[in-house]
Amino acid sequence: MAAHDRIALFIATVRARLEQARGVRLFSIILLAVLIALTGWCLLWVLQGYAVPRMGYLIATLAVPALAIAAWMIRRTTEARAAHVADDHFGLKDSLTSYLGFSREHREGELYALQAVQTAERVQALDARSISLAWPRRLLSISAILLVACVAMGFRKATPFVMEKLALEVETTKKTEEINKELEEEVEELIKNASEDEKELLKPDEWRQWVKELKETKDQKEAMRQYAELERKLQEAAQKLSQREQEHLLAKAGEELKQEAELREVGRKLEEKNYRDAAADLQKMELKADVTKPDEARKELAKLKAAAQRMAAAARNFQQRTGKQGNGNKSSQSQSNPNNNGQSGQQSQAEGQQGESSQSSMDQQMASLDEAMQQYEKALSQKQSESQCKSGQKNANQKLGQLCQSMCKSAGQRDLMKKLMKLGQCAGQCQGYLGNKECQSLAQCMGNKPGGKKAGWGSVESRRAESEPTMDNGNRDQLEGIKGSGPANTSIEAADSGTGTATRQVKATEREWKRQLESFIQREDVPAEVKEGVKEYFKGIQEVGAEKKTEAQK
Repeated sequence: MAAHDRIALFIATVRARLEQARGVRLFSIILLAVLIALTGWCLLWVLQGYAVPRMGYLIATLAVPALAIAAWMIRRTTEARAAHVADDHFGLKDSLTSYLGFSREHREGELYALQAVQTAERVQALDARSISLAWPRRLLSISAILLVACVAMGFRKATPFVMEKLALEVETTKKTEEINKELEEEVEELIKNASEDEKELLKPDEWRQWVKELKETKDQKEAMRQYAELERKLQEAAQKLSQREQEHLLAKAGEELKQEAELREVGRKLEEKNYRDAAADLQKMELKADVTKPDEARKELAKLKAAAQRMAAAARNFQQRTGKQGNGNKSSQSQSNPNNNGQSGQQSQAEGQQGESSQSSMDQQMASLDEAMQQYEKALSQKQSESQCKSGQKNANQKLGQLCQSMCKSAGQRDLMKKLMKLGQCAGQCQGYLGNKECQSLAQCMGNKPGGKKAGWGSVESRRAESEPTMDNGNRDQLEGIKGSGPANTSIEAADSGTGTATRQVKATEREWKRQLESFIQREDVPAEVKEGVKEYFKGIQEVGAEKKTEAQK
């Protein structure tokens, strides 16, 4: 082997030995750093009362070799460094360093060849394994102590308080998932089952967004907070649909209508807030008679006129109480002159169409209906033209339709308000379900499905003995008849002269009431001094009575 090859092989051997020593040193430092971090992480969990998660140990196990390899690859030992360490360790007086310098500068000649041969002869007998690896015992000892501490903390269980908290978090997560699903179904069912009157008031996108904002959380307080916020939003939405003034007006109108015998049923429905049926009954009073027959038209007009007058009286009382003023006099002013050559009928028809487009209040609609009925009756009584009478009839029917439509809308608004209030109550019950550990399901907490998951284990100590056939418990009835002269299928015999035999023997037994007497004694809670005081009191009364009796005899 040439001198250059021997020197290169020796330097490579020294370099590998130095890399081993560097690897040991880096591994020890990284192991200590990772164990310090792992110990702090374990202490963070243990001091809070939790069990240390196993994921931390797995991450630390993978981090140590990964970081060691990365650090080892960043800055490796060079040939110059290996030659310098070998010169110092083996006392070669910079022979290897000079050789590498001459080789890099490509110097040739007998002098340089002789130096290479001498260096090769000197390193041939040397062994690179004599270079010490220098294991960092202090670092490894500290690492071993930290490792034992981490393993010991890994076997520590969570405290009872933390165990209960973790169980509550799991239960809260499960319950919030169930509640969110139930609320979403309730909202979708409310939107799906809404009537035509309710659909105009629905805000499906906004309500769906409220439910979507609910999160599945393990924090019970946060869950309570979000359901309380949902309940508040639902209550505010329901309050916006409140119509107390209209309900009061319709109730007053119902009272007025009940004064008429023919309208009593409609008034009762209005008082009971059954607005749809009341509107249907009013709609049946729509004017359909032929205006060319005034007698029939006036006869048909009577019932609706009475209803309109009653409702208009209730509307006037309502306006006086609330300080509102009706605008129903416009139509009357438009038809004050009967000789307008049909202009009044056209104007009333235009006003009826305008009333449909404008959102007038219900009291104004009642007043407008009464005025329209008066105008129609006036047209019939004055025998106006057929077109004017038909126009008045159409105007009255339009006013009646507007009022019935408003009543149906009020019914839908009231029903939707009830549904929103019910949904808000459902959100409140969901909060109770979160805080109630006894409820096994949301349906059980809301009272929809009675019963639990399994049968109970309760018992009762009371016993009922068998009844005695010889004792009358008061539930027996005995019928006695009068014996006639006719034949009978049965005969009566006296007990002492009878020929039959008894198949049942009655035996009186003495029962022991040991348990009952013991309970009486155990329930005796009157102190002894009170007993003595009562006894002395009655003795004194008896002695006084005896003395008076003796004096009376004397």
